[in-house]
Amino acid sequence: MSSTAPIFCCTAAVPVNTSIDNKLYYELNRELHDAIFRSFLDFAIRRQRAGDLLHLIGNGAGACRKTTSPTAPPIPMLIPPFTLEALKDNPLTPQTPYCIHLTSRHDFGPVYSHRYFACPELLEDDWSEISLVQWFAEGEPFKMKAEKWDIKCVGDSTFFRLSLRPNLGMRNREQVFLGMNVAELEGSMNGTWEGLACQVPACSVEQWE
Repeated sequence: MSSTAPIFCCTAAVPVNTSIDNKLYYELNRELHDAIFRSFLDFAIRRQRAGDLLHLIGNGAGACRKTTSPTAPPIPMLIPPFTLEALKDNPLTPQTPYCIHLTSRHDFGPVYSHRYFACPELLEDDWSEISLVQWFAEGEPFKMKAEKWDIKCVGDSTFFRLSLRPNLGMRNREQVFLGMNVAELEGSMNGTWEGLACQVPACSVEQWE
């Protein structure tokens, strides 16, 4: 799916601490999962910058893009019709080690959007978005949730939840991810989400599905 839609509402959306971050157990793949999460955030800011640049080119240097949400909550997305054409070029394959399920909420309202992204072969590369039809066709091996992260934009009153879903068919190979060890994965991640300065704000948000 060759979508260029922004991942989050704007670059003011930042990770927040929630009760799910107070884990009482040691996760063997925590470092790996954190590297995947940072890879997705780097991809999101690249997508945002590209969209802002296209907006400036199309509307002139004096154009100002609105970054706040409208007063009314966004309209929930509709399930697209199932067609064979919609199944083509599915980035979700048996060799995809992870995908991220992104859900969006306005304030504390219901989820209005579900988006899916396939992890790239190299973490510095762009992620591939998976259409809903493609997900419904091939997403069964990714039904388990391994990790969750929350993103919040105070200005837009928007919450995003990122659920990391591993490929259960590759379960025994999770420790050797794409032929790289954890140290190599950490070294491959040089970018940071704009405005974060590698800090997570001390903000408490209730859990939500």
